[in-house]
Amino acid sequence: MQRPLSAIILGIIGLLASPSPAALEAKAYIDRAVALIEADQHTLARTYLEPALIDYRLNAGERSRAYYLRGYSFFSQGLYVSARKDYYRALEFLPDNPVVLSSLGHLYFEGLGIAKDQPLAVELFRKAADAGYAPASMRLGFAYLTGSGAEQDTPEARSWLEQAAADGSTTAMRQLGLSYRAPLADPPDPGTARQWYERAWEAGDAEALSHIGFMIEAGELEPADEPARSYFERAAEAGSGLAQTKLAHLYLSGEDMPQDVEKARELFTAAADQGHAGGYLGLAYLYESGTGVTANPQSALQWYQRAAEAGSWDAQLRLAYLKLQGGDLQSHREATRWLAQAAASGIPKALNDYAWLLATSRFDEVRDGSRAVELAERAAESSRTPVYLDTLAAAYADTGNFEKALAIQREAIGLVAAEDPDLTAELNEHLAAFEAGEPWRE
Repeated sequence: MQRPLSAIILGIIGLLASPSPAALEAKAYIDRAVALIEADQHTLARTYLEPALIDYRLNAGERSRAYYLRGYSFFSQGLYVSARKDYYRALEFLPDNPVVLSSLGHLYFEGLGIAKDQPLAVELFRKAADAGYAPASMRLGFAYLTGSGAEQDTPEARSWLEQAAADGSTTAMRQLGLSYRAPLADPPDPGTARQWYERAWEAGDAEALSHIGFMIEAGELEPADEPARSYFERAAEAGSGLAQTKLAHLYLSGEDMPQDVEKARELFTAAADQGHAGGYLGLAYLYESGTGVTANPQSALQWYQRAAEAGSWDAQLRLAYLKLQGGDLQSHREATRWLAQAAASGIPKALNDYAWLLATSRFDEVRDGSRAVELAERAAESSRTPVYLDTLAAAYADTGNFEKALAIQREAIGLVAAEDPDLTAELNEHLAAFEAGEPWRE
């Protein structure tokens, strides 16, 4: 089971010198702030930290802890720039503070309040992990497992994840389960993957059962002892937002069970109440389509916004499409922002759609042909489909390279299936513009 916040925060104390008697009042303020942070009263917590931060009697370790706590309170409210500043102040007083190093690395890894720099994040995680801080070991293992900021290395990932798992990190246990599945393991070892998921479940991680359900659904565990749905149901009852979202989709589609739109809405709502992006996205769809509820475009937009902010690339794309319906410059700018976030996931569709806007927007302030070429090339490398090639051709046309654009567009047209005359007509329309030496504009 994951350690509570108090264990993580108070775990720094062993690194610090004992407070002087004269500093006990400031220490009492800090302890009160810890209690308020655990109660999610972050703004009030910062009022208690203010007098402690300026108390000259605090030693370096105590002051580092106080700045970290204030930074954590900012982070918890999504105020990432302020969190970053306080984390750096904390390191000024205790440069090797592993909790702060790991927390700062998380900001760089995700690009929160600062330009994303995953290689730097990996180095910060390594310093904290070398000091024995388990959450940093988990993050470092994840970086190696996914090849984010470091060369993908499954054995190295397992080494760090096992250290974090030994400290009780159920997230690390789940990541270890993933490491024994394709494509990360060659050959896959589904039995060992399942063992790690079961360990996470036994340690109190409801989401772990969901992953066993997905393995059964994908045919990775044969023969299966139970239907996949039973694992999703048990995980959902235990509070897994992932399982609740999965079950909601099954009820919505009527797949392997009677269709029950009201039950689907209840499950999406339960997942949303836990802050799960899939719950937000499901509710957005219901309100946009009027499925089981009265259609409400404004409510749909609000749920898409929450899902996008929670990191769902699906929602980020959908929100971008809705913004583009506005048709004005501000709408295109907002769409660009969401498409950029979606493209950061590396999903080919997100790369393609972002490239298309950068190549074809009628607003000069939005277009960036060179960036569009880069993104479209990445999408086309994953799958050389007519649509992705069409985007790549439009990107080259925007840079003035019509020779390249024409060659790629003709290749795209040659790949269109005979039963799709509408797409052929659309691509030929773009081709005619390129033949006339004109870029395509939406």
